[in-house]
Amino acid sequence: MKRLGNLILVCSALILLSTPRPAHAIFHLMVIDEVMTSYGGDPNVQFVECKMLAIVQSFLTGTVLGAFDSNGTYLGDVLVLPNDITAPGALDRRWLMATQAFETLTGLTPEFSIPPELPTGGGMICWGAPGLGSFVPDPNSWDHSNPNNYTDCVAYGTYSGPANIHIGNPTPLDGDGHSLVRISNTDDNETDFSCGDPAGPENENEETASLPATTPCPVEPNIPVLPRWGMPLLLGLLTGSGALLLLRRRVGTALTPPPQ
Repeated sequence: MKRLGNLILVCSALILLSTPRPAHAIFHLMVIDEVMTSYGGDPNVQFVECKMLAIVQSFLTGTVLGAFDSNGTYLGDVLVLPNDITAPGALDRRWLMATQAFETLTGLTPEFSIPPELPTGGGMICWGAPGLGSFVPDPNSWDHSNPNNYTDCVAYGTYSGPANIHIGNPTPLDGDGHSLVRISNTDDNETDFSCGDPAGPENENEETASLPATTPCPVEPNIPVLPRWGMPLLLGLLTGSGALLLLRRRVGTALTPPPQ
């Protein structure tokens, strides 16, 4: 009888495994990792690269790439993704959405082809769908103009629209002539994105391209860091007692400034 019970359990498990089921839409542990909105003055060269933050984040059918202008106004769907990706969903695996002009320029084949509709100069792009798992909802069932409904967003350049849960502070950098590349994941675009030179888009097969910047990345000012005693000395010089402060620092003697 015990053997019969075990046999029934095994058969039941096999039936469950062989029964067709909807694919789980595991897609939400993902971020927009790199963006380019033009290259060499050509706004037709554009790409968006996404990166998986966990394994098996490959069920993408029905997710949406949406675009917003610099005021935060929804411009429309750039793409509703028509299929999943086929490569194993490994940790840190990337996949690519890009224009035909990008593919022609680089020879790199993206997983998804998009029209050149990413805002240049400034704007916001968002990708994904609502929910934390289970299934990708029907693209017609949710509001694409609400950035909070997406998995991730990047606001850049001259963007001055509303904030949302994904962007924090927009990055003042843009994606023209170089890329915006993610360097951290804090939900604050100003902190999380740097200027990419060269840009290094990568598809799901781990094939890459290298695009040297045609517009130089902004140079960050080199501000010298003063030692701990530097600021008191500087203030002392401005007030006329700098020499005494420096002498006190050198000899360790408590000197009292002469009366003014």
